[in-house]
Amino acid sequence: MDKELKEKIGNKWLIFNKAHKLILSISPKIEYRIFPIYIRYCLEENIIALVYFRGKFTSDNGLDIGFALKEKPKITGLVKASHMKYLGINYSIKIDEQDEITKKLIKIIKSFTS
Repeated sequence: MDKELKEKIGNKWLIFNKAHKLILSISPKIEYRIFPIYIRYCLEENIIALVYFRGKFTSDNGLDIGFALKEKPKITGLVKASHMKYLGINYSIKIDEQDEITKKLIKIIKSFTS
C-alpha cells in the first residue's frame, strides 16, 4: 500500500490493513482498485467486496465493509447492504476495532473459500 492511501485512511489504517489482508487471502487472483472513499475488490470479473474508509457510511474510527455473498452467514452485525447501492454487494458490516476483524471477518472470508 502506498503512503498516500495511508494518509487518506488516517487513524483507521490498522483496522483497514488487517481487513485488506484478510480479503486478499480469499484468492491470489483478487485485484483491487482504490477510489476516493472506498476500495473495490474483484475476483476475475466479479466484485466481491467494498471497503468504505470515508464518507457517510463510516464512523470516525471504523470501516463499512460490503460483501457479495450467496447467503448470509450467522454473524452479529452483518446487515443488508442496500445503503451501498453497489451492484452485487448485498451484505455489509461496520468494523470499529481490530478484534472485530478477527472474530467477524474471518467467518465471512471462510464463506468464500468453503
